[in-house]
Amino acid sequence: MKVLLVVPDTDMGGVTTAAVNLTNELSRRGNDVYFLDMSNAVRCRERFDEKIRILSLDSRSSFWNISKASTANRQGMKRIGLLLLGAVKKLTVKSGLWYHLVFSKFKECGEFDVAIAFRQGLPCYTFVLNKVSAKKKIGFVHGELELMGYKLAWEKCMPHFDKVAYVSDAVKTQFISAFPHLRSNACTVYNMFDIEKLREDAKREPSFVMDDACVNIVTVSRIYNYFKMTQRIVEICERLKNQTKKPFHWYVVGDGPDFEDTVALARERGVEDVLTYVGAQSNPHTIVSRSDFTVLTSRSEAYPMVVIESFILEKPIVVAKFGSAFEMIQQEQNGLVAEQSVDSLTACVLDMIEDRNGVRSCCVDYLQQHVISNDRAYAQFIDAVEGECE
Repeated sequence: MKVLLVVPDTDMGGVTTAAVNLTNELSRRGNDVYFLDMSNAVRCRERFDEKIRILSLDSRSSFWNISKASTANRQGMKRIGLLLLGAVKKLTVKSGLWYHLVFSKFKECGEFDVAIAFRQGLPCYTFVLNKVSAKKKIGFVHGELELMGYKLAWEKCMPHFDKVAYVSDAVKTQFISAFPHLRSNACTVYNMFDIEKLREDAKREPSFVMDDACVNIVTVSRIYNYFKMTQRIVEICERLKNQTKKPFHWYVVGDGPDFEDTVALARERGVEDVLTYVGAQSNPHTIVSRSDFTVLTSRSEAYPMVVIESFILEKPIVVAKFGSAFEMIQQEQNGLVAEQSVDSLTACVLDMIEDRNGVRSCCVDYLQQHVISNDRAYAQFIDAVEGECE
């Protein structure tokens, strides 16, 4: 099967990791796979299987994402021309007309069995629908509906795909409830994982020493408190210091717009002795692998990769309840689902720290006995290609 996967960029993040994982998994299963980063700046080329073929946009089409920043270093007539082009974009982008204009001279990039617009949004959707020749076209949706922002324009593209693949049943249900006309081509395709590489990464030495005398807790998250709610961890630690005599230490891996404020809050609340914000790490898996369990405090998630990554490394997880939580977690078997409150999260984390009723031990045993694979997600993808829906 000849497959093209298209993304608007390969900036670091969960969607980019999911795109790389899907591309590699398709290749490893014998498919002929091509990858197009519309920014023409593939930032993760070294992460691709060597068989993957990388495509590029032509020079005109590459202006699809023109911005003030891209004109800052230009001089004279080139700068004026780009500013005029930017003005045209501003007037036409919300209607989708801009993408039809900027891609109008692009020659179709070959014939494919399947073309995938992997990141939701007008640029990626419009390009795959109008500039790629394929027997089947699939658009992906990676976020919960409340995260989509301005969606009315690009939502008009979705009925024109042969399938729209949502990364969880919960996300699919949200969209169908809001837009019933999307029911006919909706399906679910879970994220895939580079399982062997993740396990190999986990064997490397971490960038700092963790105290094996403590119960070590790890959260891997962007520090963006509106959705990721990592500020909750400060209050949870404050409560835990008064509720357990068992030594523990919580490490938060990641960076984001609220990093400095959240570190300052931890200092203000006096929990720095049990809580460390370690910042962004190139290899968080080596830290997770040395934890006793992980925690995700977000109020909204579509299909968070950190949950399955924790399971691959045989680490139980505590999550604040989100739409797809019970698609991933079997309560008290591989983790705990708390309510969306500090009270409930504290209670579940305390259960894990103290291993009450053997809950942590049972979860570890379960994860050691249940091997994680991409088989189900790949079967979902093939069903989407062949026209089946769950």
